[in-house]
Amino acid sequence: MLYFDEHSNLNVKLENQFKKSLTSLVQRGCDSLGVFQGLLVQVDGEAVHTLVKASPAHLPSFKSVPLHSPSDSIEKNFPENSTICSSRFKQWFSTYFSAEKYIRGRFHNLDEKQVCLVFFNACPDQPNNMNKLALIDDWLNVLLEKFHIEKAESKQKALYEKLQSVANVGTWEVDLTNNALMWSSQTRLIHEVADDFIPTLDTAINFYKEGFDRNEINRIVSNSMETGEPWSATLELVSAKGNSVWIETHGMAEMKHGKCVRLFGTLQNVNNSVQLRLELEERRREAEESSKERGMLLSRISHELKTPLNGITGMLQAIKFETKDNVRIRKADLALHSADRLLALINDVLDYTSIINSEFSLNFGDFCIRSLIEDIVDVFKTKCAEKGVRLYAVLSFDEQTNVNGDAARISQVITHLLSNAVKFTSKGYISVQVTLKQQGEIPVLLASIEDTGTGMSNDILSRIFSPFQNETECASEELNGNGLGLSIVNQLVDKMSGELEVRSTLGKGSCFDLAIPVKMSVLEKGGQTDIELSPELLDLPLNILVVDDNDINRLVLASMLEKFNYVPDEAENGEIAVQMARTKKYDVIFMDCAMPVLDGVNATKAILQENLLPPNGRIIAVTANTTPEDKSKCSDAGMVDFLSKPIVQNDVSLQVRYALNTKLVTA
Repeated sequence: MLYFDEHSNLNVKLENQFKKSLTSLVQRGCDSLGVFQGLLVQVDGEAVHTLVKASPAHLPSFKSVPLHSPSDSIEKNFPENSTICSSRFKQWFSTYFSAEKYIRGRFHNLDEKQVCLVFFNACPDQPNNMNKLALIDDWLNVLLEKFHIEKAESKQKALYEKLQSVANVGTWEVDLTNNALMWSSQTRLIHEVADDFIPTLDTAINFYKEGFDRNEINRIVSNSMETGEPWSATLELVSAKGNSVWIETHGMAEMKHGKCVRLFGTLQNVNNSVQLRLELEERRREAEESSKERGMLLSRISHELKTPLNGITGMLQAIKFETKDNVRIRKADLALHSADRLLALINDVLDYTSIINSEFSLNFGDFCIRSLIEDIVDVFKTKCAEKGVRLYAVLSFDEQTNVNGDAARISQVITHLLSNAVKFTSKGYISVQVTLKQQGEIPVLLASIEDTGTGMSNDILSRIFSPFQNETECASEELNGNGLGLSIVNQLVDKMSGELEVRSTLGKGSCFDLAIPVKMSVLEKGGQTDIELSPELLDLPLNILVVDDNDINRLVLASMLEKFNYVPDEAENGEIAVQMARTKKYDVIFMDCAMPVLDGVNATKAILQENLLPPNGRIIAVTANTTPEDKSKCSDAGMVDFLSKPIVQNDVSLQVRYALNTKLVTA
């Protein structure tokens, strides 16, 4: 139901179809979110006005209500959900809307007024609700844009009827008695012909694009000449200069004694509106595809999370009651392994997002290729054994073969390919063959992962590297398709200037052939050792502050610092950190970046602006946001180093050693 009154200032008369579309959108939003009432409201500096209600049977019954505390900021006048609003606003909302919870959509422009969707009793803490609301908002945006376009076109049509002779509207006339065609100056401009061009009916028709448009104008003109019916059509023509032009043509016929003696009408260049309409349709299609892909992504992530989470929780519960040290260590290892798998899944999602957003970069370094492949194969031995599948590995290089490349990404590619092989192979074997070959002056890592699994049809092979291209709609683990894995693999290989090919026969198995260029290198023997600090350094006192809104993250950092007998102070957000820095000089502050109340970047700026650190004090960024933009923000704020989560002991030890050495020199 649509409401208007003198306070809404909405003087535009909306078409009935638009009203129905808005009502349908709000109702479907309620159905999707599982709530009874939703509104489309206009919010201004004085009041909230109800425009559309999902259900007339539920409150509110008013059309407008004054704001609880008017503000110049529209966001403050109506916060986006009940979790972040003030208690005063909650009381106001409960009084007028008879609901305790709500979520609000984005603000949209409707005839220069700000409108938004509000759904009562929808829980803002449920991620799916916010995802659904985003899709409903996209739908509303499409409806509003379509409405604005249709309103503009309607206005144009009215002007055409009244102002046919205005300079920006082309006019034309055909005298069938004398077989003469007249074009106005604007009509000539639209066709991009010279001023002395003399058109005929045939040459005018030939300007229309060959095919549908030319056939349609022929049909329209012939029908009008036979019946006397007027016409209106939007068609595409090709100007004398070869430019494509969308025009809207209106025509009428003058009949005498049942015979057409004259045709006349107008035409208008409507390139902008047609292009806007086409773009709107394309955006709608993209929104639908994005919505489908987002839903599949969320479904896939939810499914894949279960296995590692079950491993972590199961092993932790088992460790709680385990008394044998060796068994407890083994179970702890299994829990850590599951945690690694969980992290790998999260990394897949982040990689996929960064790749499609063009924010992805490689990290090259030296590593032992044999150790890398052997570690991967060891992980899959157990999986293959559990399924009764034989796993063969042929590595055609010695143990001291070291290369330079992105080890993590190469490992990710081979792991995904092996995981895919294991998933679709229930009997027979899986083979991994890896070698290094010189192609010209460039060493190339060659790998083949072959299986005797279900294989793939030609149809699925043609789209195997697109995300979620399943050969079946079944959601079971055995039958589900490649998800994000093979899509990421293909893009990672492309990023590394490599090649990836797949061969498969339905019912007989598949083989993925991989070629990635690398560089040869020499590594020093031995791995990374734990960083130790001398007793002389550890005798120096250090004031350390750990800032993180997550209790576990603070505990992890504190436990790493306890190795050196340092007990840090803790703060749960940036505002508390600034207050603590005002009362105590901290030598080292480990600062999380994403926190409520006050984030790490702004907290760092505040601490440095107030000169709250001692002369050699350091603020270290500790965050999971590791893009170049994130690092630049931290550096610009004054953070001197950057630790990415999950952090490791050696990273923390290095920061402690640096702080102690600096303090020793200046002591």
